[in-house]
Amino acid sequence: MTAVTPSALPGVELPNPDTLTGPQLQGWHCALCERRLFADQRLGMVEWTCGGTTEVVELWVCRPLCKEAADT
Repeated sequence: MTAVTPSALPGVELPNPDTLTGPQLQGWHCALCERRLFADQRLGMVEWTCGGTTEVVELWVCRPLCKEAADT
């Protein structure tokens, strides 16, 4: 995993995009807890590779921040 930008939230690490689900990578679900996002905040950007294609993916998390953020 390559972070394109550092985490926008101090103390919260960017997750490895290879461990995320499709909805997490597309910004529909929290990148940390997998819950559906209704209110969100930007976490950061990472490079995600699938096959021979690499994409820059913007990750989003719950607002207010979910308890999973404390575990990172």
